[in-house]
Amino acid sequence: MAKKKSSTVKNVIISFIAIVIIFIAYLGSPLSKVRNISVKGVNDLGAQQVIDATKITDNSLLINVFFEKSSIAKKTEKKLPSIKSVSFRSHNFRDLEIHVTEYRTLGLIYKNGYYYRIIDNGRIIDQKMKAPIGNYPIYSGFNTKKDLKKISDIYKNLPDSVRTNVSQFYNSPTKLDPYRVKIDMNDGNKVVADIRTVQNKMQYYPGIASQMKKKGMINLEVGAYSYPFKDKK
Repeated sequence: MAKKKSSTVKNVIISFIAIVIIFIAYLGSPLSKVRNISVKGVNDLGAQQVIDATKITDNSLLINVFFEKSSIAKKTEKKLPSIKSVSFRSHNFRDLEIHVTEYRTLGLIYKNGYYYRIIDNGRIIDQKMKAPIGNYPIYSGFNTKKDLKKISDIYKNLPDSVRTNVSQFYNSPTKLDPYRVKIDMNDGNKVVADIRTVQNKMQYYPGIASQMKKKGMINLEVGAYSYPFKDKK
């Protein structure tokens, strides 16, 4: 009985050593390293930009990526603040997929010769761009974070048919109307409105614009009416 038990223990030890040897051999072989990296879910970010932020290369051990995935995700989100979350998946034993969820881009501001993105949490991404990206509005004259967040939230909640037509928001207060804003539309029309009511009133924009024979100004400050631009002489 003791001899049988000793034999069993010996077999367990041999199996354990074999597993350790195989594991060490695996770590030292090309099979343990990441072969291909793909990025899913990016919109405004570039795939290579995300890969560079993770610092994962084809020399990285796949097992290390998954042991350290929480740390890698946090560092990536810190490096690229427009990323909301990062997760990792593997397939074919060596290929790695990086799944990204970005904060929604709500527009751009122009400062000192560069454009900067405004994202869904109200943050301005400190990443210089020489030219605007995507079909996003540009905000002008909203000089405080509070005002910028307010107008970007208004934009976010506009009907889809209106939101995609917005080209630029201008903060344009006067002594008589400190809440006045102006809006340039992609279809060539311009809008003047009250920031306190513009979100609700802009739902009428498509109907008003469709009845206009010429491009012009739509006034939504009090009521809703339109008039064509004056012909240039």
